[in-house]
Amino acid sequence: MTHTIFSRRLIALFVLGAIACGPSLAWGSVLPTDTLGETPLSALAEGDADLAPDIAAAAGVLVAPDGRVLWSREPDAERSMASTTKIMTALVVLEHADLDDSVTVSARAASVGQASAQLVQGASYELRTLLEAVLVRSGNDAAVALAEHVAGDLESFVELMNETASRMGLASTRFANPHGLDADGHHTSARDLATLARVAMSDPEIRRMVQLPAVTVESARGPVRLENSNLLIGSFEGATGVKTGWTRRAGYSLVASAERDGIELVAVVLGTDSEDARFVDARQLLEWGFAHYRTVELVEAGDRVGHVRVADYLDVTVETRVGESVNAEVFDIDGELLQRMEVPAEVSAPVRAGERVGTLSFVQGDRLVAQVPLLAAADVERPSAFKRLQIAFVRAWRAVFGDADTRSGEVTPAPLAASPDRRSA
Repeated sequence: MTHTIFSRRLIALFVLGAIACGPSLAWGSVLPTDTLGETPLSALAEGDADLAPDIAAAAGVLVAPDGRVLWSREPDAERSMASTTKIMTALVVLEHADLDDSVTVSARAASVGQASAQLVQGASYELRTLLEAVLVRSGNDAAVALAEHVAGDLESFVELMNETASRMGLASTRFANPHGLDADGHHTSARDLATLARVAMSDPEIRRMVQLPAVTVESARGPVRLENSNLLIGSFEGATGVKTGWTRRAGYSLVASAERDGIELVAVVLGTDSEDARFVDARQLLEWGFAHYRTVELVEAGDRVGHVRVADYLDVTVETRVGESVNAEVFDIDGELLQRMEVPAEVSAPVRAGERVGTLSFVQGDRLVAQVPLLAAADVERPSAFKRLQIAFVRAWRAVFGDADTRSGEVTPAPLAASPDRRSA
């Protein structure tokens, strides 16, 4: 056991050193078919294409909190999923069973082989412990024991898995077992796994379990400590989950998540050639994502934006101010963040301070990022009868003698104070 822990620490140190080397690593690659946002690299300007992360995986995605894909490579290609399968296993178990249930390990469960939680045939375990063994150390025996407990047999449990996948809209996903060992008809896609992970991480128990450094399980030789197979946990800033996987058919895979400054990103890496490469790729993707997708303060409540003219007067305008503070998550690869002020050509008096007179929008390309109300900053009373007579006389004079009405219309808002720097990475 000491040798195993020492080896895992060496691997973690190697991965930490490897990521510091950045995109110069031999296993990295950038493909023309990769996408930044929704745009293929081949369609981007050279300077923008140079910003792409250097990733070795055969397929993958990086997903923002709202489900938006920030980077992708073959996101919908059907691939073997290995033990990332167990994310769905955990969801189905939690939907149909109680964490305090007692689960007895059958001969079939104890003999499933490969990744094992070293469960004892005939022994009973708390369901919570077995689920931790599934998510922390990828125990195939624990996955089968849980499936049999929930549905009576593996086939019925797999039906539940596929029903859940269909309900979630996972178009490229089909399950044949609860553990992820290679099987015909057992496949998913990077995009589907990102969706699945985001749903799973909304469950507080799954979120807690995937962050555990280790879980202790009673084996035939006594208590055994099973360390988390996700080497990002505890070594990568903000790491929150989720699940590793490996089979001969799938290669090395990882669904990784991390949270910084209130933003949680999900990176899916499928089909790397080594265990180390999957962690390096996930780190690269997450660091790249946090550099380019972040919260920007757009405006503060009370900021002066412009003016709108008051129809009842000659040359009177009312100042407009922002009605509320607005922060938004912005992906700088999408380009310049612009303001658009929408106000009527004029408003009629009386105008009251705080009255809504328009809308300020923030856009990137064709995407609406945020909107905020524009409010009148001051009262403008309705002119008296004598004042209206004066105004009418002046307008008539100007109409006859050609003196233009100098009332000001919409004032273009000032540039954003906090515009994202797309070269920051």
